[in-house]
Amino acid sequence: MDFSKYSDLLRRTYKEYPQILLFFGNIVLAILLLIAKDPWDWFKKTYQNSESFYKIKSEEIQTIISGRKGQENILNRNLDGWTVQLPSGLVLPGDSARIEELIQTCLHLRKFTLLSESNSVSKEEFGLGGDEPVLELKDVSGNSLGKILIGAPVRKGSGTYILDEKNQIWLVKENLKSVTGGGKLDFFLSRSLVPPFPSREKVSEIKIYGLSSINFNLSKQGENWILETSGGQIVASSEEVENYLEEIKKLSADEVLLEKSEDLSPVPKDRNFKIEIITSMDRYIVSPIGMTKLGSYVFQREGLSYRLVLDPWNLESILQKDLADFSSRFVSP
Repeated sequence: MDFSKYSDLLRRTYKEYPQILLFFGNIVLAILLLIAKDPWDWFKKTYQNSESFYKIKSEEIQTIISGRKGQENILNRNLDGWTVQLPSGLVLPGDSARIEELIQTCLHLRKFTLLSESNSVSKEEFGLGGDEPVLELKDVSGNSLGKILIGAPVRKGSGTYILDEKNQIWLVKENLKSVTGGGKLDFFLSRSLVPPFPSREKVSEIKIYGLSSINFNLSKQGENWILETSGGQIVASSEEVENYLEEIKKLSADEVLLEKSEDLSPVPKDRNFKIEIITSMDRYIVSPIGMTKLGSYVFQREGLSYRLVLDPWNLESILQKDLADFSSRFVSP
């Protein structure tokens, strides 16, 4: 190839437009320097830019199979969130927050640290001895998007050993044990004491009563919230009421009782209470049906076949609310 004509062209261009040639020359040098230095690891293989285990978007996931072999739960997406089908076939409401956290963790998994791709290696040392939790994602059509077995967590750090469908053992950075609950049957069940309801279902009243130490009522009147106690009425701070309402709606059980085998003791009169949320369409009540031997409250939420257990200290900020926090101004007599 004759390069002389290109050389002549460059010389003529430099004589006529030296600034342009210097400009482009500097750009080329800058690009070469960027590639050589690679300050942002663009050209270096890192965990973040390695191949994904699941090359999908969150909304494309319809079904998740999670749990120990033979005891897997089937998580299914629906219009209202997620359901959990237990190995017994029973379908119950799912904890959308925990399931979404699991999905995001799965989407971050990367094929970066390959430890073994041989059948001869001992899998037991990686916690892959045969009864480890399984995790499989499926799309709307029921097609598998990938299946892995979850081994032991790394002793120091948050990583986890996993086995893919090609019998390869990988070390991933994410802690899959925590986001899958270690294969516990009840981990993905809804633990909310108040069932989720649409934002359009406006709350008109909040009642707290039953306890001898505190009884009050918050009601929406026009644009204002009114706090009513035995001592009278005041206009309450709307922001404080909304924060208080969110606290109640976020109440989540510490434990789930799938079986009704444990004998419950009655709730002492001085510890019994009822929280009532009245909306434009419904009424939601939180009230204990008994107590465990260890002194935790037990609740039976309407529509759930299982019971919810909550430690008393998790209710302190609600049941021992300082009513002065609601103060805005006194209602004119």
